[in-house]
Amino acid sequence: MKRIAAGFLIVWHLFASIARSGWQISWRILRGPRRFAPGFVDYRFQPMGPWATTVLACLICLTPGTTAVDVDVPAGRIRLHLLDAGDGAAEAALQEIRCLFEVAVRVLFAQKEVS
Repeated sequence: MKRIAAGFLIVWHLFASIARSGWQISWRILRGPRRFAPGFVDYRFQPMGPWATTVLACLICLTPGTTAVDVDVPAGRIRLHLLDAGDGAAEAALQEIRCLFEVAVRVLFAQKEVS
């Protein structure tokens, strides 16, 4: 039952993240002169299987403003391009990915967390 709930949670968080990120990006574009500070960051995660990592990378790519550029499964790293990585936005994006997606993907694919 936990895996089914994790699947529904992933879908819910995905649609909520798409709506929120889309609104934030649109508002910043329409509002005016403030520039974006695009950049690359590494998202580190606990080792998980290749299918779970692929799903996590796809979820990241489906959210506006983030793109997975490189996925290194053995190293537990996804290289991300963020549309706005300035003013603490990168740390907030990484924390959001960890809380909303990685935990649920671990449950869905029955991946144990390494301590």
